Amino acid sequence: MPFSPITTPLPATPRVTVQFAGLMLLKPGAGNSCEVGIHRFSSTHAFQVVLVVRKPNRPPTLIRLLNGPLLRPLAINVLPDPGTGVQAYAPTAEPFVRSSAANDVSDFRWALNFRALHPDADFNDGARPVATLNAGVLFTPNLTPAALEPELVVNRVTTRLYRLAADLAVAIDLPAGSPGRVILTWDELGDRQTLTLPRPLDSDDTTYTISLLNNPPISNPEEHDEMYLYYKVLEAHGNPIPRSSRRQLNFVSSDPTTDEIPCSPVMLY
Repeated sequence: MPFSPITTPLPATPRVTVQFAGLMLLKPGAGNSCEVGIHRFSSTHAFQVVLVVRKPNRPPTLIRLLNGPLLRPLAINVLPDPGTGVQAYAPTAEPFVRSSAANDVSDFRWALNFRALHPDADFNDGARPVATLNAGVLFTPNLTPAALEPELVVNRVTTRLYRLAADLAVAIDLPAGSPGRVILTWDELGDRQTLTLPRPLDSDDTTYTISLLNNPPISNPEEHDEMYLYYKVLEAHGNPIPRSSRRQLNFVSSDPTTDEIPCSPVMLY
């Protein structure tokens, strides 16, 4: 079932934010969770997990948690479980009209939804193991510039997208003094690792971003076909998506090798 939409404004500064950047596929999972498929069928993209710690009047601190392919599931859980599951920030009613000037820049529906293009699409083992989240609010933290003019093309038919979610994120609000914690568990080199946020020695005004990154490892990557890479890990009823229905993503007004055109995470809902 789809993520439960909410219209409540997002917290201005969530205590914990989970960011998704690069080749990843997000979909609803069991128990209202979110499953994140980490694309691993590309030699030009590298996966890593970085914790960014922000304290007032100090520059951010970056801590590498994982560098390399995800070999076992990674879990990000809010405890105690609030029971709401992962919700999605969608402040306007369906349908989401991408050209509307009234759209909120944080609406999660800016992300490309492959099930709107291929209703039975799912990712295969090329995007497994997965990362999972049990709670939070899904939103768009960063949009591509409007000047890029993204569009989808299939069989010479063009659909304008106007803007795309360059990244996706989940906001987890833990009010000061609450018993809530975010527990991150993963494996590295065969050893089980655990991180608990907030950390015990951090002040109540410390915030955290857990960044899951699956981008090219160099600042000026070679031009590549992002949609082709996604179709490598997508299938319908156990079969590849037919080539005749596959979309091509084009950017009308800019060079596709610039950092202004990221490899955007996508949705399946």
